[in-house]
Amino acid sequence: MSGGTSVLSYGESAVYVDLGVENAPDRATRTHAAARALREVFPGSDVVVGGGVVVVANLACSDEVVRTITAAVSGAAGSDVSGRTHVIPVVYDGPDLESVAGALGGSTEAVVRLHAEREVTVELVGFLPGFGYCGPIDPRLVLPRRGSPRPRVPAGSVGIAGTFTGIYPFDSPGGWNLLGRAPGVSLFDPGRDPPILFSPGDRVRFEPVSEAEAAPARKEIVPNEQSTRALVVEAAPACATVQDGGRAGQLARGLPPSGPLDPQTHAAANEAVGNTPNAAAIEVPLGALVVRARGDVCISVDGAAPVRLADGESFRVEEGPRAVRYLAVRGGIDVPMALGARATLLVARLGGAAGRALRRRDVVPVGDPDTATQPSRPSTLPAENEIATIVIDEGPHRNRFPADALDVLLSSTFTISRLGDRVGQRLEGPKIPRDRPDLALPVPMLRGAVQVTTDGTPIVLGPDHPTTGGYPVLAVVRRSSLGALARRRPGEPLRFVRGG
Repeated sequence: MSGGTSVLSYGESAVYVDLGVENAPDRATRTHAAARALREVFPGSDVVVGGGVVVVANLACSDEVVRTITAAVSGAAGSDVSGRTHVIPVVYDGPDLESVAGALGGSTEAVVRLHAEREVTVELVGFLPGFGYCGPIDPRLVLPRRGSPRPRVPAGSVGIAGTFTGIYPFDSPGGWNLLGRAPGVSLFDPGRDPPILFSPGDRVRFEPVSEAEAAPARKEIVPNEQSTRALVVEAAPACATVQDGGRAGQLARGLPPSGPLDPQTHAAANEAVGNTPNAAAIEVPLGALVVRARGDVCISVDGAAPVRLADGESFRVEEGPRAVRYLAVRGGIDVPMALGARATLLVARLGGAAGRALRRRDVVPVGDPDTATQPSRPSTLPAENEIATIVIDEGPHRNRFPADALDVLLSSTFTISRLGDRVGQRLEGPKIPRDRPDLALPVPMLRGAVQVTTDGTPIVLGPDHPTTGGYPVLAVVRRSSLGALARRRPGEPLRFVRGG
């Protein structure tokens, strides 16, 4: 199995295993067999499957690791994976339907027929929680991803890219060609067992329906606001959320880690009130937050000296020079655990305050302050340079770029785009050279990966990143630089340097 296998470092703490089976007819079977073998060899690591690629996260690459991986995948054997059949009603009115028809030299009716008449198989689940890569689609429908991804693709959108088709489970950025939508289909439900509808080996058939025949959309879940000790939100910026240390070990299930944009400042705020560094706190990006105490509470902002609030007293977290701030409270924010963490994953409506951003009148419960320890000494954040220096390692896809691509990344000054969010931070500046369309198979993604879109725009993936993606990764930001990147406001400059 390992005749074409290559093992590469994927940042500081992951290993990228390309099995060399991209065009093999049994690609899915062989890839899942390799993943099972690697889970046995590295039981403490997160093993994530892509198209002919397996990534072992939480593992540093070394000569010994390379030998172990090569031996494991060479002896892996698998059998065909079979599963259930899903019939998905689709309203074919997507924004790219006409352009796809034009690119193929046919009618929109022909595109719908080609998409719906072929039953496809779920090869892997990734990108977003519940997103299934289904294929192969009819060869006449094979098109590259869009040159630049849309900042927002509505939940339920049905798209095609390369040899795959799939359904977006949530509103999110995306670069696929959109043919229609599947309203009311619940691809991910944390209250369901299993929470993800599709599994590898499942078969999917798309059924064209009219708008009147489509299922209604899901209703929002309203959180319980009863708590004896809490913070009542009086004002909040657009994307303030509850974040703890994040969800470890969930990448293989299609769940990104979430957690703080700036781990250093998040930990400092918690430690200042005696919490563990990974306790849940409120992340406040690009704006001011006003809270009122219900019961007596002790808080810290960004690791500054603790402030005691009496019952009914209000406190304002001012917008500062940094793009993100953290409000920690002794005892931690005590929202319910959701799939192993309290962290909010906005795109999946998971964790925090019913999976959404905080808003006025929310009552955010606070844990028992007696569980905290002696607060640490107040922290002072490092001064920010006029131009931030972000340390990177070379990514696993250098061979998918022209020879000068990494030199352009390292020699240029970029600025933070206003289009960024917790999923990924777009950068504005010189275009990174690209020389081929994006028809590559989806591969596992990690926080800090520097993807480059077809039009040359670099995007640094954040804590809510897609777990798989098709744009190539030129570099990976080191963990020590994640906070410095997160603290940059829109329009502020940065440069990349290679790690020593």
